[in-house]
Amino acid sequence: MEDVVRVDGGVRRRLHLFPRRIAVAAALLLLAGLVAVQTVPEFILYRERLVLNLLEIESNVELQPVDLSTHDGLLLRSWYHPPAPGKPVIVYFPGRLGDLIRKPAHLFGLAEQGYGLMLAGYRGYGGNPGRPSEHLLYRDAAALLTKLTKEQLAPDGIVLYGYSMGTGIASYVAMQGRPRAVILEAPFTSFPDAVHRQASSVPLWLVRTRFDTRSRIGGIDVPILLLAGQEDAITPPAFAEALASLSEGFSKLYVLPEANHINMIRHGAREIISGFLFGLDAERAGSDQAAAVP
Repeated sequence: MEDVVRVDGGVRRRLHLFPRRIAVAAALLLLAGLVAVQTVPEFILYRERLVLNLLEIESNVELQPVDLSTHDGLLLRSWYHPPAPGKPVIVYFPGRLGDLIRKPAHLFGLAEQGYGLMLAGYRGYGGNPGRPSEHLLYRDAAALLTKLTKEQLAPDGIVLYGYSMGTGIASYVAMQGRPRAVILEAPFTSFPDAVHRQASSVPLWLVRTRFDTRSRIGGIDVPILLLAGQEDAITPPAFAEALASLSEGFSKLYVLPEANHINMIRHGAREIISGFLFGLDAERAGSDQAAAVP
């Protein structure tokens, strides 16, 4: 296809622009393809999220809805159980499924012992509006903790508890304030590390989501409990071990021999968490007694 006539030194030449148009179109398609590939890990991360509305969670523990107004005009619902005097509120950040029904059922037992609960609801999960992204999940989580503090819903402190993807959120908000402790169940060092383990052919520069607990954990100077399953093929113990090495003096690492990514609670994690929280209570009581001595 001859589109342009140009005169050079009196010689008439026709420039064939059709091949150039093909090249431009190919470049645009390639760019679009790269953008699409760039979102594939994030699509996998969020695609199976629980989207049903949680009208009621079956438990003997009474849960109250707590609604958070976000910076961009959404109303996100979380679930709260008040603590007994002297007990902290456990703020639970679920994994990529956003499951607040089955996975944190062991926390209801702790609530019966007097611990408070805040089951954090994510945007785009559990009937909540919006679409999830790393940055927005961080911002919502920080706003939820601010609400807890301002409304005095956790008068005796907060314990941050993250599971799988939620460990990245818990480590982020731990850097924004000073919780009494942090519990990370099935943590990964970063989301790119987890992607590389599951799909090593995906170039890491295409992975936008970070959830980079590795870069943060050294700055968390409160007790940290790390729980890993020896049989976990999704977030293997090597991730938790790396995090423990970066938080020496603050972290306790437990690798449960028969546990995988979803059944740590049934293989001893329940008792470890209870013991960890009991230790926090004992330490707090000892500090209060020491402060009361004239």
